[in-house]
Amino acid sequence: MSGKCLSVLLLAGLAAPTQAQGFGQDDDPGLYIAPAKELSFFAHAQGDAYLPARSAGRQGGRVASYGLKTRIGAEIPVDDDTDVTVVVGQTSMGYDFRSWNDFGPGRGDPIDYGLRLELASIFSHQIDEDWSLFGGAYVTTSGEVEALFDDSFTYGGSLGLKHHFHEELSVGLAIVVFGQMEDYTLVFPMPTLNWQIDNYWHIDIGKTLTDLPGAEITYKINDVWSVGVSAALDIYQFRLEDDNNALANGVLEDEAVPVYFMTTYSPEPNFSVTGLIGSAFYRELTLRNNSGNKVGSQRLEPNFALGINCEYRF
Repeated sequence: MSGKCLSVLLLAGLAAPTQAQGFGQDDDPGLYIAPAKELSFFAHAQGDAYLPARSAGRQGGRVASYGLKTRIGAEIPVDDDTDVTVVVGQTSMGYDFRSWNDFGPGRGDPIDYGLRLELASIFSHQIDEDWSLFGGAYVTTSGEVEALFDDSFTYGGSLGLKHHFHEELSVGLAIVVFGQMEDYTLVFPMPTLNWQIDNYWHIDIGKTLTDLPGAEITYKINDVWSVGVSAALDIYQFRLEDDNNALANGVLEDEAVPVYFMTTYSPEPNFSVTGLIGSAFYRELTLRNNSGNKVGSQRLEPNFALGINCEYRF
């Protein structure tokens, strides 16, 4: 027998057990090597609008707002068990007040434009197979363009513990600290749930697609399209300029709970576009002076809301 024929038979003999093991025996995939963690980046942008809503008070004024949020971040693997995410972001918000007298005479247009800058750091540490620790901290400066910079800062953070029942289900609880301008600091518990029910349904409680505290449920139609519903807590605080005609050096607070129907298009794993349409079922505007006292506060009637969200990872 020639050396060439012997080589062919030897290779065939080595390959035969592998082929026999792989055919019809999916329960033994062989040695699995986990992919190494790598530094990655993401960019996120969202435009949204709360269309004109009528005041629930007797004055009957209206207000609309339009926002643009942009964020860039880096996901940094510290070691096999610890990951840190650093985020820098900005939010631009424009307001349109019409016949607004709910804050009193001469305060019909307390703000036209506000800007918020944000720096945040988030971490996750895997304690063991069943438990992980997570949390983070942030600092923001928020106000009209010429507002006093030193009076525009807020701070906050969170710390929580999560239990992983299996790869598709984890439940946790976090303590959240939320700093406010000219008001007391909020401290409250926030439950978290991440549950991949099956190949199609997913529930997330704790953070939504728009990076706000809340809850959402999504249904994956196919590899490209998915739909869902989300509800979130959206809070803005803007320091007013020291020559503001409505209230010099005061604070405008804007609290809303938008509920959205979502449709997401993901032509590739690293890129997605989501359309949002729904309503702000709860929204309240509050004006405070620089001593923290309320000058005026008014709830708005539910109004139409819409937005578009884009994310790219690289």
